[in-house]
Amino acid sequence: MRILLLCTTDSMIWNFMTRHIIRLQEEGYVVESACSITGKYFQELRQKGFILHEVPFARNPYSYKNLGAYRKLCSLVASRGYDVIFCHEPVGGLMGRLVGKKYGIKVVYMAHGFHFYKGAPLINNILYYNVEKLLSKWTYTLVTINKEDFDASQKFYARHKCFINGIGVDIKKFSPNESSLFNSEFNLSEKSIKLLSVGELIPRKNHIAVIEAIGSLQDVDIHYFIAGEGMLYRKLRERVIGLGLERRIHFLGFRRDIGQLCNSCDIFVLPSLQEGLSLALMEAMACGKPIIASNIRGNVDLIKDGVGGILVSPKDSSRYADAIRYLSENQGLGRSMGLFNKDAIKQYDINIIENRIIEIIKK
Repeated sequence: MRILLLCTTDSMIWNFMTRHIIRLQEEGYVVESACSITGKYFQELRQKGFILHEVPFARNPYSYKNLGAYRKLCSLVASRGYDVIFCHEPVGGLMGRLVGKKYGIKVVYMAHGFHFYKGAPLINNILYYNVEKLLSKWTYTLVTINKEDFDASQKFYARHKCFINGIGVDIKKFSPNESSLFNSEFNLSEKSIKLLSVGELIPRKNHIAVIEAIGSLQDVDIHYFIAGEGMLYRKLRERVIGLGLERRIHFLGFRRDIGQLCNSCDIFVLPSLQEGLSLALMEAMACGKPIIASNIRGNVDLIKDGVGGILVSPKDSSRYADAIRYLSENQGLGRSMGLFNKDAIKQYDINIIENRIIEIIKK
């Protein structure tokens, strides 16, 4: 059986799909991937032996550039004889189902967080909901990864509707391990409280809420580390300077050593406005860290409030400040939360998820 894995960007494949491609290949499937090039991963994936086709998707589903991407994707599908299209993200999901309908190919769509959700702008909830409902008519299997999305999918037309626990976290790779990376790199005291966030510097990740919170905690020895790149770097940096926090907030840029970073922090913070089911959050849980997170879809599936961490309103900087102070002053509780998370995340192990994906593809 020949599978086309369809993602908007090569970074999506690199960060989330390589293990699943390898497992599908081990099961005897021929797996090819189509994606746009971001500049970081495309050639590296090819060098590792993955079969990749460039299709110049735009991340905005309504960009005119996707017309050209659609034509190129049609040409690819017509020439390669795929049996299944396994598509991801809004653009991949849109293109995959349109092309699947045109060529009569079975489509499996994994929604990594619908763009309609509780708290979204009304236009999102109207537009994206109706588009997803229409596209579900041409979906053989619709896979969701959080309870809110699964509940919403029950009104759709896909032949099969499945729920799985996310894309999977490598528990062997991400596990508790003593690390003093932040202390050594930044010459910090062991008593300093180290916070970590991992995610692109984009509005959806909402790093500004934590920056503002730290600005109000001048009496607490806190350092906040942000791993990620993105369009908001300059704006966030300017705000840090404006608050006089240059020595306490550290932009780490793109990092490949996320496990070591997680093991170097005391508290992991995920202030996102929107998530599907955050892999970064799961990795921090696997490393046994207490969590401060926004009380949004996906996060509420992973974190038991008051037991594995503290959930707060996404844009309320004062609540983030309260949570940071509370865990800073109650480090024993934080350790207990981390132990709870380490156990709770076992059901999200990537080996379990790989088996579920194989079952779904075979269906």
